[in-house]
Amino acid sequence: MKSPMTQALIMLLAIVFAVALSLTIALLCISFLREESTQPPRVEDTSAPIALPPPTDTLESTTYPDILTTAPPPVVDEPEVELGNGLAFASNGDGSCTLTGIGTCTDACVVIPEYAPNGERVTSISARALYGCRQINAIQIPASVESIGSLAFSNCQNLVYISVSEENEEFCDVDGILYTSDGRALLLYPPMRAGNAVTISVVTTEIMEMAFYNCTYLTQIYYTGTPAQWESIAIGSKNYSLTAAAKSFSATK
Repeated sequence: MKSPMTQALIMLLAIVFAVALSLTIALLCISFLREESTQPPRVEDTSAPIALPPPTDTLESTTYPDILTTAPPPVVDEPEVELGNGLAFASNGDGSCTLTGIGTCTDACVVIPEYAPNGERVTSISARALYGCRQINAIQIPASVESIGSLAFSNCQNLVYISVSEENEEFCDVDGILYTSDGRALLLYPPMRAGNAVTISVVTTEIMEMAFYNCTYLTQIYYTGTPAQWESIAIGSKNYSLTAAAKSFSATK
């Protein structure tokens, strides 16, 4: 049997071991509790997940500023200028036509076209077609015109110049004065033509009615023939400015 001393020592060691084990367990519990107290509280995420749109590389699915999406303004065509500028024409029934009047034209320089708006060739100008049109300062006659009626451009009080296409076979202009192409007939001296003198060739044998009507500035006529040849010229009526002007002759016989 063990002695009482041995038994007491064994009991003491058991007590010490039990106390040490209890202290160790207590220290571990204290350490665990400290770590738990330093951690942030956990929050449960109860919200629904956000659905993101699928990635895309196309421009159509992306919203851009108005500068990219706004359509350009429509292109507005300039109105076409009607050939003839409002002048009035009458068909001759054979693919040609005649200038008959000023129509709605308001141009100061009247350009008679070679072709009317309907496509017919302008071959003639009717009698009194532009008679008395005070708006007109100049007239251009195309190559296509073959005949001009009497008084077609008479009494246009502000008319300064008449020009005829060089390709016209029937008419011509000499310093803005309208003649037949052979120079034999003088059709019109523009009333407002610059200068106070004009030279008339001996070739001219006819001066049409009102060719020199109300020519305010004209004061001198130079004729390349004789006085007798001048008297033989067929001069139409109402050429008052021609009659009143002083005359000089290059030849005396």
